[in-house]
Amino acid sequence: MRKVTKYLVFLPVLLLGCYATGSVEKKQQLLQETASSYYNLFMWKSYERASLFIDEEKKDKFESFLLNSKDDLNITNYEIREVTFNSVENKGLVRVLISYYKYPSVSEKTILLQDPWILRGKGWYIYSDFEEQIFK
Repeated sequence: MRKVTKYLVFLPVLLLGCYATGSVEKKQQLLQETASSYYNLFMWKSYERASLFIDEEKKDKFESFLLNSKDDLNITNYEIREVTFNSVENKGLVRVLISYYKYPSVSEKTILLQDPWILRGKGWYIYSDFEEQIFK
């Protein structure tokens, strides 16, 4: 009888642990997919559509970037290197390698960005200040 009771107590803990882990994995996978969509739109200069992925608190920083750099910045490639998710704070970090050139130069450069993302409701939004070298 003790064995049965022990297993009945352990079973809900095991099931809840699996459920929580699955939820974390789903949120991290959604972050991976959202970030990929954002960087792809950004690379193809679809800035209006890319702005849908910008957190409301950071829209002014993104618009400032657009006014100063959008015509000169040309992204040739991106590669997402790492996606991490902090389930306690509902925040993520995406490390992405971006190859680009900026007019008047045509020399390609590569930079590793570490972009913060935030989970709001059921969607991920980039929470960057757009202050890295690539944006200036």
